[in-house]
Amino acid sequence: MRDSDKRSYSSRPVLTINLTAIADNYKALANMVGTARIGASVKADGYGLGLQQIGRTLYGAGCRTFFVAHAGEGKLLRQSIGNQPTIYVFSGPAPQDSAVLFGNTLKPVINSLSQARDWVQTIEGVIRAPRVALHFDTGLNRLGIPESEASVFAEDKELLEALNVDLVMSHLACSSTSDHPKNKEQLDAFRRIAARMPMVNLSLANTGGIYLGKPYHFKLVRPGIGLYGGVTTDNPLEKPRHVVELHAPVLQIKNVKKGDTIGYDATFTAPKDMKIAIVSAGYADGLPVSMSGSDNNIISFARLGKNNVPVIGRISMDYTILDITDVDKFIQPGEKAVFYGANLDKQAQQTNRLNYEILTNLGQRCKRVYIRDGDSKDAKPKTAKPTTAKPRYDDNKNSARASKTSYSPQKNKNWKAKGKDWGAKPKR
Repeated sequence: MRDSDKRSYSSRPVLTINLTAIADNYKALANMVGTARIGASVKADGYGLGLQQIGRTLYGAGCRTFFVAHAGEGKLLRQSIGNQPTIYVFSGPAPQDSAVLFGNTLKPVINSLSQARDWVQTIEGVIRAPRVALHFDTGLNRLGIPESEASVFAEDKELLEALNVDLVMSHLACSSTSDHPKNKEQLDAFRRIAARMPMVNLSLANTGGIYLGKPYHFKLVRPGIGLYGGVTTDNPLEKPRHVVELHAPVLQIKNVKKGDTIGYDATFTAPKDMKIAIVSAGYADGLPVSMSGSDNNIISFARLGKNNVPVIGRISMDYTILDITDVDKFIQPGEKAVFYGANLDKQAQQTNRLNYEILTNLGQRCKRVYIRDGDSKDAKPKTAKPTTAKPRYDDNKNSARASKTSYSPQKNKNWKAKGKDWGAKPKR
């Protein structure tokens, strides 16, 4: 370490996020699905990596369709990527979200027949109501319309006309296991539903579903974790580029004697004289306690220089302890220990966690640093900005009725419909 680095290091852990890697993962998935378009899942603050930065990066890579969990996320995303892209809200049109949905041109995903009927009442008299997606439950038994109610939508032409549906979707339960019989069961159920609505775009595949092959792709696929460096299939054709690294500075070096215990609850006893490093990251920063190393179970490692060093003792809220006894290099405070990176999926498996869970639990107190390929080590990280990259698909231009139903808040900031003020709670 240079003297200048030693003087200037901070105790705060740093999460580096490679935006080039995210764009490359998007393009790799786009190549896999051919003519199908991609709707990027950016819910949960862009899987914990920063919704607005991630949204702008994917927009720059050509993505024009996005999915969020809640209307508030959609509002933040809209502010970052402009009016052109389509944004769907998985949780649907909650009564208090009407103003946000309308004011930010967000398309709700309808998850039940009662929700569909309530939405029709909500938009009564609105000239440019957002189009919607219908979400059918084909076996996950989470949100979604039961297959048994598909006939109601198919036969009630007045309801369908009022809803102005532009997408019918479902969600796979077991796509991470390529030969799981549930995949085919859900595909068959989705095809039965789709046959009742032949003029609507269809979407079934998440990241794992993309790897199941073309029969699962339909018109639109909805990758999430695959964009952010996670593997969600037991049969990957190619692994995505890793996106994140968590860097935690060494705060103190200590020598411990054989027989000394380390960490809370004394779960690790030094089997010999050891040298340890205390680093500034703990479970409050996204390192699960299940990464802890005990006397009988060393399961996790961090990278310190070119060395992989074991995590020992129980991980605490702010600190993690590393065994550096066998590291030849002289370690001093300020050196960076690196967690996750290319071994994100392996560490998730070893600690009995999902890679999704690890990403979304990365602590907000970590400093986020966004990098791109080609940035020098000492260069100031750049801020992602929207680009004019050619999109794979412009949903607003290609939807048959989008010109009648899309809405730009910039064109009419004081919108009302037949006396309805959408800042107020809609009447039922």
